Amino acid sequence: MERQTDLVVVGAGPAGLAAACSASSCGLEVVVVDEQASPGGQLFRNIESPLGQSMLDSKEREAGLALAKDFRSSGVNYSPETIVWGLEPRKVSCTTAGKTKIFPAQSVVVAPGAMERPVPFPGWTLPGVMGAGGADILLRSGGTLTEDPEAPVVLAGNGPLLLLLACHLLEKGVNIAAWLDTGYWSRRFFSSVPMAVSFLDSPYMGKGLSMALKIVKGKIPFITGVKNIRAAGEKCVERVTYQVGGKEREIETGCLLRHEGVIPRTHILNSLGAKHLWDPVQRYWYPAINQFGATSVDGVYLAGDAGYVHGGDASIIKGTLAGIDTARRLGVITKSEAAFRSKDSLKQLRLTRIARSFLRYVFAPNPHIFNIPDITKVCRCESVTAGAIRKVVREGNSDVNEVKLYTRCGMGPCQGRMCGPALAEITAATLSTSPKKVGNLQVRQPFRPVSLENYCDLTTNEQDAG
Repeated sequence: MERQTDLVVVGAGPAGLAAACSASSCGLEVVVVDEQASPGGQLFRNIESPLGQSMLDSKEREAGLALAKDFRSSGVNYSPETIVWGLEPRKVSCTTAGKTKIFPAQSVVVAPGAMERPVPFPGWTLPGVMGAGGADILLRSGGTLTEDPEAPVVLAGNGPLLLLLACHLLEKGVNIAAWLDTGYWSRRFFSSVPMAVSFLDSPYMGKGLSMALKIVKGKIPFITGVKNIRAAGEKCVERVTYQVGGKEREIETGCLLRHEGVIPRTHILNSLGAKHLWDPVQRYWYPAINQFGATSVDGVYLAGDAGYVHGGDASIIKGTLAGIDTARRLGVITKSEAAFRSKDSLKQLRLTRIARSFLRYVFAPNPHIFNIPDITKVCRCESVTAGAIRKVVREGNSDVNEVKLYTRCGMGPCQGRMCGPALAEITAATLSTSPKKVGNLQVRQPFRPVSLENYCDLTTNEQDAG
């Protein structure tokens, strides 16, 4: 067991780095644990390498490099390549280099970021089919999407990462055969009113318009009203079929990249029993937090898009606020000093939230994307199909945890990360109700796979410390 510290930050993305830096500047002793080998998270992945820097625009590159530099010079205890599988208000349990480590702390900031909304569909398990986020990670790591650089790539879905990915693909000269839009137009119309205040965040809007212009110049075929997407092929994806206006169409491709929006990573807070709220537009659960990221669990803060998705630059602000408030909570700085340090960040965060409120409507997921055939596999871990889920629901089980019990959907190593949203949507659709009504999957610790040896070491370490 490590010696007790003031604060442990879980995650070294924009929010985690900012939280660590701000807390350290207030005088706290801080430990940062993260799965990746270097700091940066998804937005600033490999920011300290020329390849990672080349994938960012000038402003993002400058912000990422400045944050990484501040972090490296802050004196924070950094533990990379560390998998966190257990967390309590004053203790973080993890595995690093095959060994169990326990970090006792007076406060914890959880900053795991967001993830792509997983959406099962026929053929989604075929090689060559992946999410936009995964494809972008591959590009930032120097990889390629297909063996044949001339092979056509198809983009599909509705979400912010598709814009970024399309620009990156165009820059690399990738042949984009089509963009299949599954957008929810009845929701998009609601974005016009909140869009009127988007000028409050003009740099962000300017970036979005710049990407849109680049995509228009790239002459990517943009097809709207798409339904029933399917990937097909023998050993890998070879073609994509879809429906538009009731007619079925087909495109040959060597790679299908689907993205249906971004949702908070809630597993850690869920396992602690923290209060969660439901967003009926974005159709996801998110932890209830105050303006500084304090959760309903005493001593546990949440920073970044894991609380609510607002973007990477907003995550830096959220992390900064969480770090300052942990110092106030522990009495290292006074309430008045915390208010002084937080004033500008709070104002900036409020403006950002107002200016970007229209995006929740623009990228609202269309419920029809979960209207998949019965034979489609929903849970990869336990090989549970959509038909098996619907059957159990029709037998009288109306809560997702009941359906999980009878089907084993969500009982695999990922504990519902990849199937939980679809399980809730399919259950709700079968009952003609809202996903909010069917509940949220309950996550148990350890929330990540851990070896029996490491788990037993936990008890040994605690006994030695006692």
